[in-house]
Amino acid sequence: MDLQLFIQSDVSNKSLAEAIENIIISILDEKVSVHNDEEESVIGTDYFSLALELEDISDIEFVRTHYDIDVNRCIRVQLFGNTFYQGLESLFAFMGKIIKQCAGNLLLLENGSDQLLRKENGQLIVNHDLDQYQKKYLTSSLLGLLDHSYAEGELKK
Repeated sequence: MDLQLFIQSDVSNKSLAEAIENIIISILDEKVSVHNDEEESVIGTDYFSLALELEDISDIEFVRTHYDIDVNRCIRVQLFGNTFYQGLESLFAFMGKIIKQCAGNLLLLENGSDQLLRKENGQLIVNHDLDQYQKKYLTSSLLGLLDHSYAEGELKK
């Protein structure tokens, strides 16, 4: 499964990549692999990989316009099929920490279009207009891992 996490952050790319790595290590309590190049920083685990885009911001411009939300960083997420649920739980625990540490906006898209979560002006909204597959995995227990209050609402595609 591919997800895109867009956030608004005023820290440098290097600082953000280091913070992401430290959060993931604290959640999983195990080492992660890190690969940095000019275009992205990739953090890999047994459950998922996160790629912080450093150069290509075309997705960000599209998201700002199409979803009308001010974000400036894109983190691509790939969950691995054989550890899907463990990866999803770890990802949501990670996002809970990001929500607390990042005062700015946040948007989680599935497959580049379906809004799952949106945080704007401090309010977290979870999309309640989900397809059959999304309803199976976006459960209240999974959302509880965010450790943040939220409202349910309809988020446009």
